[in-house]
Amino acid sequence: PSSERAAAHQAWARCQRCWSSRSPSSWQEQAQGTMLKVLTAFKSSEIEQAVNSLDRNGVDLLMKYIYKGFEKPTENSSAILLQWHEKALAAGGLGSIVRVLTARKTV
Repeated sequence: PSSERAAAHQAWARCQRCWSSRSPSSWQEQAQGTMLKVLTAFKSSEIEQAVNSLDRNGVDLLMKYIYKGFEKPTENSSAILLQWHEKALAAGGLGSIVRVLTARKTV
């Protein structure tokens, strides 16, 4: 359990460092799958702390992955993504949603 959380936190940090819109689509698909696994590995009580540790760009990137996850839902992913969305919206405000929906770079 604690080692799983540590691995999830490390994967989250790697995804933040490595993301690029110029990546091949296969890398993007792999990153999307990894991010969904990371987001679902967090306990509900840990989501707010994780979101609050991000800067504005990090919150925007998180929102991109949340919306991408909504496009391709898996079992129970929508409920978890809604929890993340609630906390990301609280941290980034409506501006975060606007920036994600109008961004040229996608995930």
